[in-house]
Amino acid sequence: MARIVGGFGISHTPSMGLEFDKGMAGAWAPQWQPWFEGTRPVKDWLERVAPDRLMIVYNDHLNHFDFSACPTLAIGVSERYPQADEGWGPRPYPDLLGDTAMSLHMTERLVRGGFDLTVCQDLSVDHGIYSWLPYLFDAPWQVPVCPVAVNMVRHPIPTNQRLWDLGRAIGAAIRAMPGDERVVVVGTGGMSHQISGARFGIANEGLDRWFLRHLGNDPQMLIDTPQEEFMRFGGTEASELAIWFAMRGALSKNVLEAYSYYTFPAVTGCGVVVYEEKT
Repeated sequence: MARIVGGFGISHTPSMGLEFDKGMAGAWAPQWQPWFEGTRPVKDWLERVAPDRLMIVYNDHLNHFDFSACPTLAIGVSERYPQADEGWGPRPYPDLLGDTAMSLHMTERLVRGGFDLTVCQDLSVDHGIYSWLPYLFDAPWQVPVCPVAVNMVRHPIPTNQRLWDLGRAIGAAIRAMPGDERVVVVGTGGMSHQISGARFGIANEGLDRWFLRHLGNDPQMLIDTPQEEFMRFGGTEASELAIWFAMRGALSKNVLEAYSYYTFPAVTGCGVVVYEEKT
């Protein structure tokens, strides 16, 4: 059967991707260089654990879905996932590779397990994945992905507990998947920030660091914290931290924290935490 070798939570922002492209062209902005340097150990970890597949839980930002049809949970079942054009044109990266066999297995197990996923045979992916992926993997991508998109734009959004339960179901489904693939589970959502309204620009480094500090060993305390409190102290979009619960829930209780890093380049905190399953 397939095996989960670890997982990581990572924030995403549109500027994270655009600044990476400028930096690799030789023009790193001083405030973004630390994030690039801070992700080097994650890239090294991925090279060491050598995953065959990535299971990625993320949120779309109205670049594939829109308000005419905005599923709470959606899974990609395709051989390829193209990059969504977010208004500034596609960045110079290839499509993400998919694995239809894995996606069909995950769909079967999750739907039968009580998660009514919208199945997408055509799914474009925005900065929810493309902003951080080039920091950690070299193009052309070699590792197929199975993406699950979570609604974080139209309320009601899934609760913390619902996403934790989704993660538990994802973990069980991966461990029941035929084959010997080594799988890394990823949860990605923005940290504290707000990009609309009178509180535009609010962020909270203390909240972000508190979340990173407790996700590994005390996730239930975070899950029990109302999403309204995350939004009150960290801005409306701090609710995206709930997606990280799906990653943590997919892993076992006794994981090793392999790495954690945080910096605040602009508008929102940039953080990452890596957990490795004990062998």
